[in-house]
Amino acid sequence: MPYVGFENKGFCHSCGGTFLPINESMEKDFKRYFSPPPPPKPISYLEPRILEASLKGYYKNNFVSFLKSTFGDALTMKTVETYKIGTSKARPGANVFWYIDDCQKIRGGKIMLYDASTGKRQDFFSWTHSRLKLDDYNLKRCFFGDHLLKSNPSKDVGIVESEKTAIIASLVFPEMVWLASGGKSGLNPYKFESLRNRNVFLFPDLTKQGDKENCFELWSKDVEPIKGIITGRFEVSDYFESRATDQEKELSLDLADFILLNNWKPENVRNEANEPLQKHFISEEENPNEGNEQNELIEKPFILEETKDYISQLYFENGMVMNGMGYPADWDLIGSYTDLKTKDFIRMAVKNPLLIELRKQFDLS
Repeated sequence: MPYVGFENKGFCHSCGGTFLPINESMEKDFKRYFSPPPPPKPISYLEPRILEASLKGYYKNNFVSFLKSTFGDALTMKTVETYKIGTSKARPGANVFWYIDDCQKIRGGKIMLYDASTGKRQDFFSWTHSRLKLDDYNLKRCFFGDHLLKSNPSKDVGIVESEKTAIIASLVFPEMVWLASGGKSGLNPYKFESLRNRNVFLFPDLTKQGDKENCFELWSKDVEPIKGIITGRFEVSDYFESRATDQEKELSLDLADFILLNNWKPENVRNEANEPLQKHFISEEENPNEGNEQNELIEKPFILEETKDYISQLYFENGMVMNGMGYPADWDLIGSYTDLKTKDFIRMAVKNPLLIELRKQFDLS
């Protein structure tokens, strides 16, 4: 028995089957729900010449200037070459963090601006493909620093949030390969393919009390399913999270902040060409116990030079007096240690001996 208006649709008395008519709307719905998905959009890459054109003009690159003033010219330029830090014309003083994957293909260039004196991030951010107006560009980010993995196959890997932190950590802890996720939400599972069979330690930023998302908790949650997909050792360090003060959490400090606060530098950087500049408001008192082999580390107070220059940089923020580096000024009054062998002045070592212990962990001793 056919449906009205159809000769081949209806109930068939021979087989007992019902053949329903399909109108245009039903056909579209069928195709939408049952058609195979379109193939994934291919990853876009930038031509090497674009990256190469940015590897100059470092005298007007604020981020490079900050690294030079902190770690010295020679060591800074070696790191600039390693991470291929570029200079951008998008803003005066801007730099480019190039995202290069483990196959040496350039996925994107993140343009940022920092203060040349303090190293603090300024209110500017862009991407190279956006500046070049490359239409339909499919940016699929890898970890910043991925291009260093294959040339360092036996090194452990450290992952932090910001590119700046990865670069500074690489200067102080070169025994590890340092990568950056590009943000606290940057632990996409596909990024970890390049880290298969590696020992990976993740160091999230500290989180302010009351923030909706705790960085340590978020990363611990994100890494858990990755452990079941990709072979390797993936551990989220709670070292800072479990030891940081409420004040440090309120400032959302990260590994780079602790390195800079402690004025830490590699053990092999001890000559005048590479010696980081001491902050002008701190001077080192002569050590009366120098030469005493039984005292490798002695407690020693800061000597604060209350110059007009230092005082002029003090300001109030959230009810606290802040110094010129953007940290609470009362931290400058806290005692520290002096290493008798190297004369290395380690800031805040009494209150925050984190970097000392962290270095031991990294040395795997």
